[in-house]
This record gives sequence, C-alpha cells and structure tokens, in this order.
Amino acid sequence: MKNIHLVGIGGIGMSGIAEIMNNLGYSITGSDQEDNSNVRRLKANGIKIFLGHNPDNISGASLVVYSSAIPNDNCELIGARELNVPIIGRSDMLRELMRMKQTITVSGSHGKTTTVSIIAEILDQASFDPTVINGGIINSYGSNTKLGSGDLMLVETDESDGSFSFLPSFSGVITSIDNEHVDYYGSYSKLLDSFRAYCNNISPFGFLAVSEKDKHIKDLIKNIHSLNIFKYGFSDDCDVRGEIIRKDRNGTFFNIVIKEKKEQEIHIKNIYFPMLGEHNIENALAAVTVAYNFKINDKVIKKALESFSGVGRRLSKIYEYNDIFFYDDYAHHPTEIQETIRALKSNKGRLICVLQPHRYSRLRDTYKDYCSCFNGADITIILPIYEAGEAMIEGIRGDILVNDIFKNGYSEAIYVDNFSEVKERILGMLRPHDTVVFMGAGSISSWCNIFSEEMKLKNL
Repeated sequence: MKNIHLVGIGGIGMSGIAEIMNNLGYSITGSDQEDNSNVRRLKANGIKIFLGHNPDNISGASLVVYSSAIPNDNCELIGARELNVPIIGRSDMLRELMRMKQTITVSGSHGKTTTVSIIAEILDQASFDPTVINGGIINSYGSNTKLGSGDLMLVETDESDGSFSFLPSFSGVITSIDNEHVDYYGSYSKLLDSFRAYCNNISPFGFLAVSEKDKHIKDLIKNIHSLNIFKYGFSDDCDVRGEIIRKDRNGTFFNIVIKEKKEQEIHIKNIYFPMLGEHNIENALAAVTVAYNFKINDKVIKKALESFSGVGRRLSKIYEYNDIFFYDDYAHHPTEIQETIRALKSNKGRLICVLQPHRYSRLRDTYKDYCSCFNGADITIILPIYEAGEAMIEGIRGDILVNDIFKNGYSEAIYVDNFSEVKERILGMLRPHDTVVFMGAGSISSWCNIFSEEMKLKNL
C-alpha cells in the first residue's frame, strides 16, 4: 500500500490522517467538494487534491479511505469497487495508525480539542515528542497533527458516528457526556453504551481520567472495576483539584492540588493559564491528570500551562481596539454556548453574542436549552441555520428561536438573515468596553475573521 486516496480530505479528521500518512512517506491524494484552510495546508505540504468528486481521481490508488460524511453512492467509492481497490472508513484508518504507538485518547461531548492541545503542550515540554491527531488547529503547530518520534500517540476521538468506542487506548479521558449526536444513536442510553464500550477498550495497565462534576460520567464509572480511574475538577474529593484565584482579560490564575497516596499532596501554585473560562481550567486539569500519570515533573507542567498558545476557534481573540473585543469560538451546543458566555461576561461593558446555529437536528433535540443558554448575554443575534448537509425540519428556524429567546426574557434577541446585515448591526451598536463573540461550527468563522481584519484596517 503506497498510494492512498482520501475522499473528503478537507475534513479536520481526514486532513490530520492525510498529513500523518504523508509524513510517514506514503503517496497521498485526496478529493473534497470545497476548498478550505485544511485543503490549502495539505496542498502546501505537496499533497495533490482534487476539488469535486470524479472516478478518475482514484487512478493509481492502492487504498481508498473515506470520511463518515461521504455517502455510500459517492462516485469515487463506486469506482474503487469496480476496480477492486480496497476501501476503508476514516475510523479504520485511524485505528491502524494507533497500532503503531501507545495511545492516549480523549473523548467527550465538549472540551476534547482543547484538552488534547494542552496534553500535547505538556508532553512536548517533557520531551516525549508524541504523535498528535487533533480535532482543531493547535496554534503552536499551525496544524491539527504532528508526527513525533516518541512512543506515545495522542488522539481526539469522535463520538458523532460511534467509531470512538472501537479505538484501542492505553489510557483515556472523558471530559463530559451531554445530549449530543443523539440523532445518530437514536437514544441517550445508546450514547452511554458507546462510552461504556470506549472504557472497555482502555488497557487495564493504563488509566482513565474523568471530570468529577459530570453526573452522567459518575453513573457510567460506577460499574467499571477494571481500570485505574482518576477524577479531576474543583471539589475536595478530586484526585487533581483546581483552585481558581482570579482572571484578567487574557487568562486565569489558579492553583492545582494533586492527591498522592498515603494522604500526601503535590501543590502547583499560582499558575497563569492564558485562556478564559472555568471550563478551560477543567480541560487543563484533565491534561494535568494525564501528565501526573506519566510522571511528569510539576515544574514542567507549570511551564507548559503558562506557555500554552491556544487552539484555533476556542475563545480566540481576533480583534482588540479602543477597549472593544471580538472573539471567534466554536461553541454550537447550548452547554458550550453557556460556558463561553460565562467566560466572557464582564462587569465592564456589554456582551453581544452572534450565533450561526449548526444543524436542524441539533436545534430540534436541544431546543429548550437553546432558548435559555443565552442568559447572561446582553444582546443575541441569530443567523440562519447552517444545515451541514441536513434537510430542513419544519418548525425549526432561526427566527422562531429568536422569538422564544426574547419572549422568555433571556436576552435581547435579533434575527438577521445574512452576514452583511450582521456587520451593519454591530457597527451601529458598538460602544467602548463591548465584547462581541461569534459562535458556530459553520461558515461564521471565516466571515468574522474577514470582518475583524476590515476593522483593523479602519483603525490604521
């Protein structure tokens, strides 16, 4: 197998696999419907990518790998079958890569990408030089992947299609379990079953790190007796406990207490972590739990946390002028939106939230939570739903959501049906000390970054 073709190469997971395989010396080609930053990054690394799908694209391929977003009747998959070229899914390819290393996997409904990025920073500082496959761009890498020379492999798992439950892990992390991707599983109990299967694939020689505050995780681990389980969070019974001291506009000061055996404790004091939000401190505690179990020195841990340069689209500050701030954030589930609002809320100035809802099914399944999650925002602007390939669902619309947010008194809510009008609205309402956060998993990120660049040029 020398020539590998990836169908749907522009996705964050597929692009990571492509980059790793390319760095391992395989001849990689790929195809995707649209150009994006992942496609451009891979092209810069010498990978040939076709825009649009065509059976001719697989010419010369000895293996075809497809994304979970690719339908079974895709013309390139049909062409591969006719030529008897082996075809495997993204998760199968990932599983094969994971056989090469001792693997740490990070799972959960929220916080996976940031947690992987922080663990990677600590392992790099400790000279483990891990191979990393992440679900977002790690700023220090300029990529979501790295091929390391060490024995460890660090992987963000994907529960959206159930594939994470089959991945073999030496050690694992569960950050949270929420009402997410239930459209795939069919019920919440089946979602929990998949997390149970994930735990069963962790080696008894390794460990499992879990968020202490998550009630669903507490129920899940009650009957797991085959693993060393370590809890992290803010309560006294955590194995790794955080104590938040204070925050400023750019980060958070906190302490860490690690319980040792025989009632001894390790204290890491007065850490300045350059991210906002209690949820991001919890992600850092998850990373510290992993680091502690790999015997990494507390001074190395502190240095890594303080030098962490962040993750793309995770509370990324994209504009600051005249005490006005813009942030770009990936939040698109009510729990994530709520945490982002809590992190950015200030006593000084208003918080303006701009959301592009993601998927009709997600809005339908979490509608009640969507209506209330903007509590804490001063003004909420809702855009049309980014469908992500889904068919429209009757009665699920952005303007209806605005009416229900507004009538329940959670926030001043406005529906705007295009980005140009959003820009005009924001320019008309901005005052000193205001914070604007643009949220969603669709096209809003590229637009808000262009908007922020226009604002910077105005200020020159």
